[in-house]
Amino acid sequence: MKDAEEDEPSAIEEVAGERLGVAPWDRPLIFREAAAAAVDNGLPYWLVLALSGAIATLGLALDSAAVVIGAMLVAPLLGPIVGLSLALAVGDSRLALQCAAVVGGSLVVVVATAAALTALLPFHTLTLQISSRIHPTTLDLGVAVCSGLVAALVTVARRHRLSTAIPGVAVAVALIPPLAVAGFGMAAAWQTDVIRGALLLLGANLAGIVLSGVAVFLLIGMHRGDVVDAARLWHEEATPPGVAGLVCRLPGMGRARVFGSALGRAVLVLGFVVALAIPLTAALTEVVREARVRAAVDDAATVLEAEGRTSILWRQVELGPDSATARVRVATTVGVTAEAREAFRRRATELAREPVSLRLEQLPASAGTGSGLQALLGGGDAPDEADPVPWPETVSRAREALERAAWSLPFPEGAEAIGVVLRVGGGDPPLPADSVEVAYLAPRPLEPQAVEVLGRALRQAVGHPGLRTSFHRAGPAVLVLEPADTAGLGAVIALLRTYPGLRVSLRSAPSDSVASSGLLEALRAAGVDSIRVERRPRPGPVELRMTGAGR
Repeated sequence: MKDAEEDEPSAIEEVAGERLGVAPWDRPLIFREAAAAAVDNGLPYWLVLALSGAIATLGLALDSAAVVIGAMLVAPLLGPIVGLSLALAVGDSRLALQCAAVVGGSLVVVVATAAALTALLPFHTLTLQISSRIHPTTLDLGVAVCSGLVAALVTVARRHRLSTAIPGVAVAVALIPPLAVAGFGMAAAWQTDVIRGALLLLGANLAGIVLSGVAVFLLIGMHRGDVVDAARLWHEEATPPGVAGLVCRLPGMGRARVFGSALGRAVLVLGFVVALAIPLTAALTEVVREARVRAAVDDAATVLEAEGRTSILWRQVELGPDSATARVRVATTVGVTAEAREAFRRRATELAREPVSLRLEQLPASAGTGSGLQALLGGGDAPDEADPVPWPETVSRAREALERAAWSLPFPEGAEAIGVVLRVGGGDPPLPADSVEVAYLAPRPLEPQAVEVLGRALRQAVGHPGLRTSFHRAGPAVLVLEPADTAGLGAVIALLRTYPGLRVSLRSAPSDSVASSGLLEALRAAGVDSIRVERRPRPGPVELRMTGAGR
C-alpha cells in the first residue's frame, strides 16, 4: 500500500473527531478493531449465521415479529458490512475483497438455510411478516442509511459508552429477514415477485448501510496516511480464518494497494445507491397513489350508505395504469340508486385525481346496519370478476352453509333445528342487527345455558367468532289439532311456508279418518303437499308431527 495523498486532516475532520471523541491517534486502533471483527468468520460465525436464518424463517412462517427480531439480534452479519464500509473509506482493496467475500458467503448461507427449511414446512403461507418485506420503497432505503450511520458511530465513538446500542443496531440493519424471505420464495414454488422484492430490500439495506458508513469514516479522516499505514501493518501481521483467509491467499493479494481517491470511492457507493433508488422511488410513488385512491374511495363511499337501509360490507381498490376501480359490496333494503352511483364516481375521481369506476354488488337485507353480513356472506373475499355470483345465489349459499351447521348442533333430546333465518336486524320479534336466527322444535323453550352452548357451537362451526346468534322455538314437534282449529292450523301453515324443508306426518286411527281428512284438505289447499299419513291401531287424538329436514 501507499500513503494517502494528504496526511493532514481537514478542519471538518478535526471538528468531527472532536465532537465524536475520536483523537487522531485513535484512528489506527479503530481500523484494527473493526477490521479484525469484520474478518472473524470461523466455524462459530457460520453456525450462528445459519441458526439466525433458521430462526428468521420460522418467525416469518409463524407470522411472529418477536421471533424475527430475535433472529436479527443473534445474526453476526453487521461486522463484515461495517468492515466493507471501512475498507471503502480507507481504500484498502485487500480488506474490501475479504469483507465482500464474507458478506457474499453469508448471504448465500442464509438464503440456502431459509430455502431448505421452507421446503420442509408443511405449509407455505404468505404471512404478513413476509408480505411486508416484498414491497420496499425509498423509505426503506432511508431506514438503512440511518441504521448505517448508527453502526458507524458506535464503531468510531470509542470514548462514549455506546456498546448498549449494538443490539438495537442489529435490529435496525434488518438484513436477515429479507434473506429469509428470498429463500422462502425460492422454495415455495419459486415465487418471482417474492424473491425480487426481498432481494431489492436487501440491496437497499446493504447500499444504505455501506454509504452512511463510508460517509462517517471519511468524516473522521479514516482515509489519512496513518490509517493506511496501520492497514498495511495489520495485513502483514493478521491471518484471518475462513473465507477471508482464502481471499488472502489468492495470487496478487500481497501487492494490493489503495485504490482510487476517497471522493471517487464515495461516488462509487453513491452511484450504487442511486441506481437502487430508482425502482424504490417508483414503488413509493405507487404506494402514495394507492393511499390517495383508497382515501378517495373511503370518502366517496359515504354517498352509497343510508341509515337503516344500506350499509357497506366490503370494498377493494384495484389500480390500473391510468385509472382505478372500486369494488364495493353493500347490504341494502332498497337498492342503491343510479344517482348515488354516479355521485360516488364523481367524488372518488375528484379526490383521487384520476378516473375511478365503480363495480357494485348489492346484497339483500331486512333492516339495520348490515355490518355483520360481511361474515355471513363471505364478504371478506373478493367477488370473482371472471364469473360473478348474483346476490340471490350468494345469499342462498350462505343460508345453506348455516343450515348445515345448525342441523349439526348438539340440541338436547327432544329438540331439533328446522331452519335458519338470515337477518340484518329487524324481524318480529325484533332481533339484534346482523344476526342469524335458528328455529327449532321442542316441547318447551331451551334453557339459557343450552342457548349459550348452541350459539358458541354455531359460531365455531361457521368459523366466525363474532357472529350474533338467536334461537327461536317455532313450536312443539307434535301438535294435536282439530279440523275447526283455524288459528292453530294457520300457525302450522305459516311455519311450513317459512321452513319448507320440514317433514310433516299425520298420525290417526282409522276411526279418525274424517278428522284427519279435514286437516289434510286444509293443508293441501294452503299449498302444503309433502305430508305423510300414518295409521295407528288404537283410537286417539289426531296428531300433526313435524321433523327437521336436516335429520
